[in-house]
Amino acid sequence: MKNIQLKIAVLLSVFMGFFLTSCEKNDTLNDNVFIGEMAPQVYWEINSSTVNAGSEVPFFVQYYTSGKEPIDHLEVWYSVEEEESKTVSCPWTQTFTFQLSSTTSDNKRISQKISEYPHSESYWNDSLHAYTFNASFPTSSTLSSISWIKPPTFDSTKMIKYFGEGFMEHFKDSLYTKMKALDFQKMYSGLNLVENFKVYLDSTFNENSGSYDYHFPKDSQGNEVIPTEIRNIYQTIPFADLIYNASNNNYDVEFSRSYQLNALIKAIDRKGTAGLSTKSVITLN
Repeated sequence: MKNIQLKIAVLLSVFMGFFLTSCEKNDTLNDNVFIGEMAPQVYWEINSSTVNAGSEVPFFVQYYTSGKEPIDHLEVWYSVEEEESKTVSCPWTQTFTFQLSSTTSDNKRISQKISEYPHSESYWNDSLHAYTFNASFPTSSTLSSISWIKPPTFDSTKMIKYFGEGFMEHFKDSLYTKMKALDFQKMYSGLNLVENFKVYLDSTFNENSGSYDYHFPKDSQGNEVIPTEIRNIYQTIPFADLIYNASNNNYDVEFSRSYQLNALIKAIDRKGTAGLSTKSVITLN
């Protein structure tokens, strides 16, 4: 009987040792997470959803805790989203519309702590049954928005900076492959590059319209062939002339870059348990 009791005691001892060791090895939770802890409750209001980059963002915060641990401090965190929009058009085309455009949105900066505010019992508000205070958090002046919209003068430095080194050449080459005789005629006449464009054209009577259609001479396969002189003239045209809008006296290029902050505030107790507010979106000018 004693041997049986001894074996049972040994087995229980081994089992308890294995159980405690297993619990210890599988406890991979982050040190800042506490199972069963009551997180503080926090609510805030941003004074304005649009501010100038580099300025402070005022806010009002209200918070309390039902947990055992007192509140220690509050933190404002935010991430930064960047949005870019680009559009370049050629106003000289007649048979089609030519425009290259793109819109991109990028997470420029992951969420990080921006500022910290110590808790004080003096913030208690009897009527609200919560702690309250007014404060602000900073923004960076490097996040100012940029807008270059249909400028009256062309700036090649900005064009390269905003659109990239090879964009102008790519635009010009892509445009050329789509142009027809009427497009070249409108462009060359508008830019005063030729005196009489019709010397480069042939005509075919259109029975449906009862008039002549003008086009470049065709090869034996019936395909239009762009005359060598027309092609050579095109190579000499500066990029700026291709996007110049003579009707509006400006250049058909648009670039904008803007930033927005995805901000929230955390109320953190002395044990590190954090209560989070809802996210507020702030647009920077």
